[in-house]
Amino acid sequence: MGLNRFSLPGVAVIMMINAMLLSQGCLEEERIALLQIKTSFGDHPNLKSSPVRFWGKDAICCSWEGVTCSNSTTRRVVEIHLRIWTSSKGDWYLNASIFLPFQELNVLDLTANNIAGCVANEGFERLSRLAKLEVLSLGVNNFNNNILSSLKGISSLKYLDLYYNKLRGSIDMKEFDSLSNLKELSLVGNGIQDFVTLTGSEGPSRLNKLETLVLADNLLNNSILSSLKGLSSLKYLDLGGNQLQGSINMKEFDSLSNLEMLSLSYNKIQDFVALTGYEGPSRLNKLESLDLGHNRINDSTLSFFKGFSSLKHLYLYNQLDGSIDTKGYMPTYIPFIYIYILLVFLQEIR
Repeated sequence: MGLNRFSLPGVAVIMMINAMLLSQGCLEEERIALLQIKTSFGDHPNLKSSPVRFWGKDAICCSWEGVTCSNSTTRRVVEIHLRIWTSSKGDWYLNASIFLPFQELNVLDLTANNIAGCVANEGFERLSRLAKLEVLSLGVNNFNNNILSSLKGISSLKYLDLYYNKLRGSIDMKEFDSLSNLKELSLVGNGIQDFVTLTGSEGPSRLNKLETLVLADNLLNNSILSSLKGLSSLKYLDLGGNQLQGSINMKEFDSLSNLEMLSLSYNKIQDFVALTGYEGPSRLNKLESLDLGHNRINDSTLSFFKGFSSLKHLYLYNQLDGSIDTKGYMPTYIPFIYIYILLVFLQEIR
C-alpha cells in the first residue's frame, strides 16, 4: 500500500517527461534521414563549429540546431537549415533524394555549401514530391546553368535563391515556366548576360505571381529591359551593378505597372528618353522608391522625375553641378518626398 501511495506522483512525472521528449522528437524515419544528411554533408572532425556534428547526440531531433518541426502532434520536420556547414569541403555533388522522407518540408536552406551540382538522376527534380516545399535557398554554391532544368518540377516553390553561383551567359526563361507560384527570385552575383527565348513582348508570362526579382551584380546590358515586359506582377526590381549605359527608354517599364521599388544603381546610365514632355512614365504610378545612385546622370535629367507622382524615396548619388531647382523638377503635389542627394559639385539646392 505504501509503495503504491508514493508511486502515483512518480508515474505522473515519468509521463510528463515522456510527453516533453515526445513533443521535441520527430518521426523515426525523419530522425534516420537527418542522420543520413549529417553524413552526406560532411561529418568531419575539422568542422568543429558545425552544429550538424551534434546531430544524434540525443534522440530529440526537433531540438537539433537547424531543424524545425511543426507544432502538431505529428511533429514533422518543416524546416532544414544547412547553411555553411561544409565550408571546408571542396566542390561536391548532392543526392537530393535524401530530403524525400520530409513530406511536410516547407523550407530547405543549403546556402554556402560548395555544392557544384547533383549526382546523376538524383537532382532537385526529385523534390517535386515535396508538395509543401515553398522556400529553396541555394545561394553561395557552385551551381551552373544546368541547375535550372532540375528545378522545373518543384511547382510549389514561392521563394528561390540562386545568388552568387556560377550561372553564366544566356538564361532561358522557359526554365522557370513551371514555377508558376514563384513570388521571389534572386540571381544576384552570377555572370548572366541576357535572357532568351521570350516570345515578342509577352515575356515569361507564366511567372504571373513574381513580385520580387533581384538581378544585381551580373553582366546585363540595356537589352534586359525588353526581356522583363511580361512580368506585370513585379513590385521590386533590382538591376544594380550591371552594364546598363547611355540612354534608358522608360517605355520599357510600361508593362511593370505594379512596380513599387526600382534600383538601377551602379550602372553607367546618362539619361532617360522616350518621355512625353513632363508626363514621365505615367504607368509607373505605384513607384515609391527609385535608386539611381552611382550613375552618370547630370542636371538635365532631373526633369524626368516630375512624372513620378507616387515617389517617396529618390536616391541620387551622381555628379550634378551648380544650382538645383527642386520646384522645377520634383512633383509639387507630393506631401512628403525624401531626396537623398550626394552631389560632387553641387553648390546650391533651392
